[in-house]
Amino acid sequence: MNTGASNVIAQGYLKGAFDVLDALLSLSFVYDVSDMNDLAPDTLAGLLEKHSVIMQARLKGGLGAVAMLFARNDMAQLAALVAGQKGAGEGELGPEDLATLREVSESFLGGGINNLNDKFEKNLELENIDLTVGGPESAAALSALLGDAVTAARLQFSAEPDIDGTAVLLFGQRLEGEVPQELVELLFGEEAEEDAAARVSESPQLSEAEMSDILSGFGPEEEAEQGALAEVAEIPENIERVLDIELTATARLGSVEMPIGEILALGPGSIIEVGHLVDEPIELLVNGKLIARGDVVVVDEKFGLRITEIISPEERIESLR
Repeated sequence: MNTGASNVIAQGYLKGAFDVLDALLSLSFVYDVSDMNDLAPDTLAGLLEKHSVIMQARLKGGLGAVAMLFARNDMAQLAALVAGQKGAGEGELGPEDLATLREVSESFLGGGINNLNDKFEKNLELENIDLTVGGPESAAALSALLGDAVTAARLQFSAEPDIDGTAVLLFGQRLEGEVPQELVELLFGEEAEEDAAARVSESPQLSEAEMSDILSGFGPEEEAEQGALAEVAEIPENIERVLDIELTATARLGSVEMPIGEILALGPGSIIEVGHLVDEPIELLVNGKLIARGDVVVVDEKFGLRITEIISPEERIESLR
């Protein structure tokens, strides 16, 4: 393991990922990396015994994969917070909880990669993003996804007063090759790798000043702009980390189920009733999930949608069933 590069990856990835949760839940998550080292093959099953909820994704370009391991109770609480149910959520994860967490995992993992792209000036991409609940029996499949050489970063995270838990970040060490050398040098100066390893073992977490220099991503002008935005409205800090994630928005007029025979009989002039009344609002879906309703308008001879209602978290979860 290249300790300096792995430390930059872990801190940068976690910052981007937890920024997503800050924006999603209007909370302030803090985290502390307590330990980081090479993952021994025989220790993964032990990690999965306690942290059995797995967010995972493959990195394009042969760079391995990334994964986040969480405890079930922590993820049940997180799912409850996303659904607007503070103080609930301890216990087993139900189907609705898993649907909620799968929706969150894409933005969470993507936020981490987007932050690394900003720091490294790269174009890293994720694919096959998934969330599963497993256990020690999942070790073989997860190990195959991550590859032979893997870094494990153990951390505590919290958002007062709602959640306080632990997690493990795993990533293939081929990703270390994407870290610009100047970042490692800025972190460790001109010391040799073995000296850098000793320093990280003594203090694996970057200082607040170092993180501000390396990972904040704001110059003086950007900081001034961020402050101006905060005066206008309460916008979670660093929300711009997730603003370049592309989503598909669809306006749905209605839907209908038809037998194959009727579909084959369709031709010019055929009329299909979609079960939507004239005065009913049109639904707006983002990545297939209902988020708003509105009215059809015409803008410059093109159809548009004027949003009249943003649905509640409870309705959004109900739409996943």
